[in-house]
Amino acid sequence: MSTGGLALTGVTKRFPGVTALDSVSFTAKAGEIHALIGGNGAGKSTLMAIASGALVADEGTLTVDGAAIVSGSPLAVREQGLAIAYQHPAILPDLTVAENLVLAVPPALRPDLAAAHSWAERALAPMGMTIDPAAPAGSLGLAEKQAVEICGALAANPRVLILDEPTEPFAATETETLFGLIRSLAESGVAVVYISHRLPDVFALADRMTVLRDGRTRGEFAAGEVTEREIVTLIAGRTIDALFPPRAADIGDVALDIDGLSAGPLTGATTRVHRREILGLAGVEGNGQREFIRALGGAIPAGGSVRVGEVVVDLSDPRTARAGGIVLMPQERHIEGIAPALSVRENLSVAALGRVSRAGMVSAAAEREFAGAQVGTFGVKTATIETPLEHLSGGNQQKVVLGRSLLSEPRVLLCDEPTQGIDVGNRSDIYHRLRETADNGIPVVVSSSDNVELAGLCDRVLVFSHGRIVEELTGDALTEHTITEASLTAGRGEAPASPAAVAGGGRGSAFRRFIVGQQAPSLVLVLAAVVLATVSYSHSERFLSAFNIGSMLALLAPILFLAAGQLVVMLTGGIDLSVGPLAGTLVVVASFFVVEGYGWGWWVLGFVLMAALALVVGLLNGSMIRFARVSPVVATLITYTALQGLSLVLRDAPGGIIALDVVDVLNTRIGPIPVAVLVGAALLAGLEYLSRRSSLGLRLRGAGSNDSAAHYRGIPVGRVQLLAYIASSVLTAVGALLLMSQIGVGDPTAGLTYTLTSITAVVLGGASIFGGRGSFIGVLFGVLFLQLIENSTIFLGLSQAWQYLFVGVIALAATALYAQVQRRTAR
Repeated sequence: MSTGGLALTGVTKRFPGVTALDSVSFTAKAGEIHALIGGNGAGKSTLMAIASGALVADEGTLTVDGAAIVSGSPLAVREQGLAIAYQHPAILPDLTVAENLVLAVPPALRPDLAAAHSWAERALAPMGMTIDPAAPAGSLGLAEKQAVEICGALAANPRVLILDEPTEPFAATETETLFGLIRSLAESGVAVVYISHRLPDVFALADRMTVLRDGRTRGEFAAGEVTEREIVTLIAGRTIDALFPPRAADIGDVALDIDGLSAGPLTGATTRVHRREILGLAGVEGNGQREFIRALGGAIPAGGSVRVGEVVVDLSDPRTARAGGIVLMPQERHIEGIAPALSVRENLSVAALGRVSRAGMVSAAAEREFAGAQVGTFGVKTATIETPLEHLSGGNQQKVVLGRSLLSEPRVLLCDEPTQGIDVGNRSDIYHRLRETADNGIPVVVSSSDNVELAGLCDRVLVFSHGRIVEELTGDALTEHTITEASLTAGRGEAPASPAAVAGGGRGSAFRRFIVGQQAPSLVLVLAAVVLATVSYSHSERFLSAFNIGSMLALLAPILFLAAGQLVVMLTGGIDLSVGPLAGTLVVVASFFVVEGYGWGWWVLGFVLMAALALVVGLLNGSMIRFARVSPVVATLITYTALQGLSLVLRDAPGGIIALDVVDVLNTRIGPIPVAVLVGAALLAGLEYLSRRSSLGLRLRGAGSNDSAAHYRGIPVGRVQLLAYIASSVLTAVGALLLMSQIGVGDPTAGLTYTLTSITAVVLGGASIFGGRGSFIGVLFGVLFLQLIENSTIFLGLSQAWQYLFVGVIALAATALYAQVQRRTAR
């Protein structure tokens, strides 16, 4: 090949029990579009993951633009000029669209984060979709996520571009836009690798095509040398006689009656679905068809009336919709359709627990027998029924989703993109299964961005525009051409049904963005604090005295630093249970050196030992989690226990008076306000700025938002976690100094309560215990609010028990409120 482009030579990759790639070679020359095609599990995505640096080959070589790539780092490959848009977008859901785009490009091309919004607008422009750069990426629809993924790859100015199933969630208009971009890139000298199960797209674009099956190359062809039918046979390893089954001769009586269904941009949709009918939903993305099928399945709030037979169905959530006989196969199977870490057996049997259990107890033998039978019935290819579902190919995962839906005994089956990312052989199997389901009297509703699929599979297609059904196609009028034409032209000139044509990605109001953003909990805490302070002041004017304010602020100073360290760890998806005992142990250590009667040399030694112990504990916590793969709870619980034991060994009772000169310095005040509190507040403000406006902050939040996507984006997740635990221990050491100045002696039990207090403050501030989400400003107000509760109970004449009760109730209420806001935003 020429010096430009991509070359993979003799690539072999083995996973436990399977050889995914067996000595595969592949080249994509500069200026050409080379299609890589094959069935699910053929090895396409594995080969491209090796090319992108996300995986390391067991054997073989990789060359990008003439230079050999040795490092397996995604960032190193990206810096060499290769960009990839993954089949499942590597989106960090807790980061904004703009932040995701920034991380998608090499560091040399990244804008200053202060200008990221305007830069992101320009980066998003090529796809022509209305996506707000400030929107949380997790709130986007799948088509919008795919657009962000593609725009991120384009913004990297690649010399080699890999597109893995890029058009699966797109309608015809977005697909044509992408095709124009691909052709322009190839003309400019970029080597484009195009992976797709949509063979018409491949034949419309590719200069060359290579077929993989079972991890081996089955043929390489120039455009025009091979027919689509021959490619289908190579992909499937067998002849596919009929991709689509014949349509129903008689669609039967009405089974589903929909009257005035409304949800988001969808307004007043009314139709009837017959017992043996497959009904298709079409339209340009964002015109209501997606809301139609999700509202029917109870996945989003909806209005209107829906009857199955003569029974009105409650669509308030998926559970009630299922109880009414309506079962939804969701579009995003990896998020809503499967439990990837559970086995094939568990994923199938969970839909039919009544058949494999007695008196609430699952029979292992009955479950194995049942799951094994269903694997055969649905044609799922798996080594055993105990294989985790995440290890199956996309086609086999989708068969499990379909099987589980049918095992729920639906009276109406809803399929949102039922063959997205599925190869031609598995598509045919699914199409015939859906037709068989309809022939058995269970109507099927299919929403698809593939008009060929709708025309071949459905008995009737409804076309949506501006949130309304604008055309109905049946019989001879039901063709790919008429669906595409109707989607692009029907309803033209009408006013949109909703100001936000695209749910999730449009430009919402600044107020809405704030409410669902990460600073909203701070406002809630401020309002709650004002109410509590007002009530306390009404009982005693001494509550706002300078003495009380100073005393209250002094007590919260150590927690500011411990909670800051706790949030650093939580942003990565971890937790640090050891902060309280570490603070107490450090004070005990200080009580042997930083004491009255010792010179400053001993004091310095004491401070050095405190810092060294903190670093060792942070390094130990991070190493257990990163290298030993111990869960954060277990790892930090180990150090919690060890540190508490060390404290009691060093001092079994309080002792060692801390030097008064040191105490006086640490307790310095400006008026009633301790300097330590001002330093802590400034630190939290600085950390908040860094978390939003620095590459380190992006890596920190990205690592906790989605560790797999973070790896694809070139974030060294393990290293970030290690540094986070070290930072937590260092900040705890600063808090220990302030704790030392308050208690004045080495007390082995002094820090025990601080672990729970730091976690509570972080949660009240709006942090997610799953990582990626949190605010250091929220931590500041969380700590302040906790101290306010403790102080107010005294002025209100309440016992100490009320402190714990208030904190517990408020923490539960805050967690429930934030979770509800996030759930409604996602829906």
